[in-house]
Amino acid sequence: MEIIKRKILLEDYINRSESNWGELTTTAYTMNVFFTQDVDDMGIGVDIPFIAKGVTPPVYTTLLTKLNLSNYTFEFMNNTTTQVAETPYFPNTRYPGKLIESYFINGERVTGMTEDRLEDVKSYDQISPYKVDFDITKGSYKDFKEIPFQGASKVLDNDLMSPITYMIDGDTSETINLNNPDPQNGIIYKTYSGLSRTINVTGIQLNVDGQIETGEGYGNYVIPITRFYYKNQGYNNTNSLLSASTKEEYLFGITSTPKVFSDLFIDRGRATILESHMQLGEITNMRELINYGNGYYKIQK
Repeated sequence: MEIIKRKILLEDYINRSESNWGELTTTAYTMNVFFTQDVDDMGIGVDIPFIAKGVTPPVYTTLLTKLNLSNYTFEFMNNTTTQVAETPYFPNTRYPGKLIESYFINGERVTGMTEDRLEDVKSYDQISPYKVDFDITKGSYKDFKEIPFQGASKVLDNDLMSPITYMIDGDTSETINLNNPDPQNGIIYKTYSGLSRTINVTGIQLNVDGQIETGEGYGNYVIPITRFYYKNQGYNNTNSLLSASTKEEYLFGITSTPKVFSDLFIDRGRATILESHMQLGEITNMRELINYGNGYYKIQK
C-alpha cells in the first residue's frame, strides 16, 4: 500500500469577517484521487461449441479427474443438476435442459420511411425507364438458413409513379401483396411521386478559429415519400453465439492469435546436390583435374 500526502491551503475556506473571524466556511473538502492498477492479461478466450442436450449422457471423465485433483466439488459430479429458475429478465442465460432452438427468436415484419432507391431499378430506356417485371439485376442467393433462392431487383408495379412498387434482392418466386407487402427475402419499396415530406439534416463543424458553426449543405430538404417493407432475421445461428468463452491453460498470457507463416524459403548458396557435376564442368583437361582443389580428386595412375 502506498500512502500519499497532500497539503490543502485553508485560506480560501476561512472566514475573515469581523463577526466570525477565523471560522471555517465549509465542512468538507473535495480533491481528486487517481487510482492506478497493474493487471496481467489472462489471454485470449476460446469458444466452446454449444452442445445441445440429447439422449446420450455426457462424459465428464477428463473434467472429473482434473476437478478431483484440484479438490473442487460441484453438484454435477454426483449426477445432480443445479435448478435455475427461468426469468424473462435474463434471456441470455443458458438454462439446463433447454434446446438450442429455444434461444433463437424469429424475425418480425419491419416497415418505415426512407430515401428512394429508384436508381437501382432504372433501365436504360429513356421513354419507359421503370419497366415492370424487368430484372435489372438477378442472381442466386441464400438466406440465413442457407436456403437458396433466385433473387432479383426489379419494378413490381408502376401506377404512374403514385406509387411505384419495386424490390431489391427479393425472391422472384414469392407472391407479394402489393397493398400490404410482407416479403420473406429482400426489401420492398413504394415511392410516391405526388407525395413528399420534409427532412431536416443538421450538422455542426468547426471553423478555422475553432468556433462551432452550421455545416455547409445542411438544412431542410423535400423528398418523395418512400416506404420500405422487409422481414428481419431475428436471432439465429448466424448472428448469435451460444458458445461459452473459456480460458485454456496453455493460452494464459497469450493476447493475440498466433500467426503461422507457411512460406518456407531455403537458401542453399552454391552448395547443391549437383555440386560434383558443376566442378567437373570447370575442368577442361587432365592437368586441371589433378590440380583441382589442391588434390581434391584422387587420381589412380
